[in-house]
Amino acid sequence: MENSDKKLGMGVAISRRDVIHGVTATALGAALARTHAAQAAKGPADAAPLANTAEQAATAATYPPLREGMRGAHPGAFEAAHARRDGAPYPAPRPTGESYDLVVVGGGLSGLAAACFYRRRFGPNARVLVLDNHDDFGGHAKRNEFVSDGRILMTTGGSAYFVAPDQWTENTQNFVKSLGADFTVKRKESNPFAQMGMRPATFLSHESGGDGQLYPHVRFTEPTLEFLKTAHLPPRVRQDLIAVYHGTADYMHGMTKDQKIQRLQTITYKQYLLDYVKVAPESLPWLPGVWCLSKTACSAWFAYFRYAPGFATLGVERAPYSPESPQSAAADFHLPAGNSDLARLMVRELVPQSLPQGTWQSLETTRVRYDTLDQPTAPARIRLSSIAVRVQHIGPEPVGMFEPDTRQVAVDYMHEGKCYRVTGKNVILAGNNNMIPYLCPEMPEEQKAALHKAVRAANQTTTVLIRNWEAFKKAGVNRVDTPTRFFGGFVLGVPWAPNEGVPDMDPKKGVLVTFMTGANSGILNNETMTRTLMGYDMPDKLSMQEQFRMVRMGLLQTPFATFERAVRSQMNDALGPYGFDAARDIVGITVNRWPHGFAMAQNSLFDPPSPTGEQPCEIARRRFGRISIANSDASGQDLCNTAIDQGFRAVEEMVPHNYGYFNRI
Repeated sequence: MENSDKKLGMGVAISRRDVIHGVTATALGAALARTHAAQAAKGPADAAPLANTAEQAATAATYPPLREGMRGAHPGAFEAAHARRDGAPYPAPRPTGESYDLVVVGGGLSGLAAACFYRRRFGPNARVLVLDNHDDFGGHAKRNEFVSDGRILMTTGGSAYFVAPDQWTENTQNFVKSLGADFTVKRKESNPFAQMGMRPATFLSHESGGDGQLYPHVRFTEPTLEFLKTAHLPPRVRQDLIAVYHGTADYMHGMTKDQKIQRLQTITYKQYLLDYVKVAPESLPWLPGVWCLSKTACSAWFAYFRYAPGFATLGVERAPYSPESPQSAAADFHLPAGNSDLARLMVRELVPQSLPQGTWQSLETTRVRYDTLDQPTAPARIRLSSIAVRVQHIGPEPVGMFEPDTRQVAVDYMHEGKCYRVTGKNVILAGNNNMIPYLCPEMPEEQKAALHKAVRAANQTTTVLIRNWEAFKKAGVNRVDTPTRFFGGFVLGVPWAPNEGVPDMDPKKGVLVTFMTGANSGILNNETMTRTLMGYDMPDKLSMQEQFRMVRMGLLQTPFATFERAVRSQMNDALGPYGFDAARDIVGITVNRWPHGFAMAQNSLFDPPSPTGEQPCEIARRRFGRISIANSDASGQDLCNTAIDQGFRAVEEMVPHNYGYFNRI
């Protein structure tokens, strides 16, 4: 180990890092189906057990949100699926003898909602099994929990908030309310750090051409003209950032408004910056991408719509309803542990013993009883660490029109290195669309092609537990932007307080710090992280889908140590002068990597419009015999509410209509 790593504390055996990430991705890929649930569950000897119920203590062995190290798509959650994709054979399935009315493949929000809808539609005696490849439920709606100073600290491990719940369908709003939550009623949100006078800051590192200083009261994504004129920046970078953020010239002078809009829709954001704003190539890494996209993966018009800088002088109105607009942001609903709170309520409906009754607020620190999720006598079961590898109908398809399809569906899945089979009268596939053609190769070619078009974004968010936040207080900052670094910035999390009360703001106590790629979790947004994961710059002229595939490969091959080193070095660089010591003060690190993250719409730069008007997501979600499809891909939008809507649609497809009328005769 290099001396620099030792100084950062890379040799310190914190948390469960060495247990969880002790096997390389290459070695893991060689094992077709071996899961690592037992390894991932091991915790440190000194982990403080906190009560799950009066009779049971929760540790990382029994409670997945406490597990640290490489999470999200953790080792053991994807290797069997990738092997299936690559054509590797899997062992002959062992019949479990289990038969269900419905088998759901995928325990994210859409799959859990579908299971709930099914039992509501067909009665409480309907037998339902939910299979999920991860060792925890919720899909991207995961939570990270840590224990510090006898307190539970929590944050999101994936999807962080609900977009505009007041605009959800009435069906989804009522469903959520029936579970014990009403996200149309805004929470009282405040930032006690800001009330203490702590503000965002920007750190300009030596390695990026800066002076290694922390500039208080400056967000690098909203830099003031004074900051750009006085900060220690490379001269050309300074010039270009002033032009982008505070320029006064019309960069498309001589074009009409309509011509500008038409042109912006046909060029990438990078082309606009280079050809119109005249930004130098070396300045591009100092500018963010757009949402979860790189500057070459979206149109300049989309960049303007999503509030990317550089368009204020064009005299063109932005299209309404941007998610980044102040009005849209005000309508969003944030929860202390992200969208996991909704997933927990769905699990409680399916398995009442898993959580007591109460609202999501009253249950915030009550831990799910994972030992209740897969009980043999229960009508609804949730089986984790179970990777589906084959889904197929049993028996021939009906030949005659109007004949009912009464076939059973066999679902084969890998669990702890062995292959098992269950059967269901109906199946809902609620995972990643791209995997479905490998599970069901008998599907029509048109449908399989449409399923393959759902290429998801790559995302990450990293959570760090530090011993105290005295260095933040001394520096007077609650957030640090770190342009051109591996992580685009890090921010203090407000400690959880019961009943929306006053949090414990003792700076001598532990706190969570979230490390982001940039303005959000999308990896392509950050050129430095993209380059580090891939080993080279993203080539130009690649489609959005091709870029996602390339960075996904890099993400899965990048070891935990790369993230850890970046966490430690960036905190030491920015806060070391204020007393922070990464080797001493970092207590735990959880990397939430999501190689198949945000579901994505079709991209106007790369995907031609449908000649029939039917979108690929509509073709992809067609029912196939007794198999229906429900996930965020099925809507073409990465939203909680549309995922729930798709779960409802998939269940309604299964309702028999025995009155002799058909849409094709």
